[in-house]
Amino acid sequence: MKNPSKKAPPFLCERIFKVFTKNNVVDLSESLSIINNKASKSFFEKEIFQLSFSLLIKGATKLLSILVTANEYISEEDCNELQNKLGIEIEGCGMQFTILNFAYSFTLQIDQKNSVFIDTDSVKNGCIYFNKERT
Repeated sequence: MKNPSKKAPPFLCERIFKVFTKNNVVDLSESLSIINNKASKSFFEKEIFQLSFSLLIKGATKLLSILVTANEYISEEDCNELQNKLGIEIEGCGMQFTILNFAYSFTLQIDQKNSVFIDTDSVKNGCIYFNKERT
């Protein structure tokens, strides 16, 4: 009886995130999606992914996650919920958005499911830190 040939495990990644930040703008426009073993920026434009915002206030962790589509504006409802629950003002679309204002330092984690990240100077493993300077 012959041993069945071992196949290489399938490449499970569906998204390759390359994220840049500058002046509180989060830019995912260099990210790729993989469909039928082909990576493309245009495929990424249709992606839906999660953004998770977390912060620590008086010893309590507050967390809010929203689903966004890369090429669509973040909904007014999600923007209002972030403002009301975490004190974070945001505008833009899933591919490029701006953090307009925030009351507390917070962490933004980009969806890790079926994703890999190309680290940049300001983003490590899809995690971005926004620090509120104390005055």
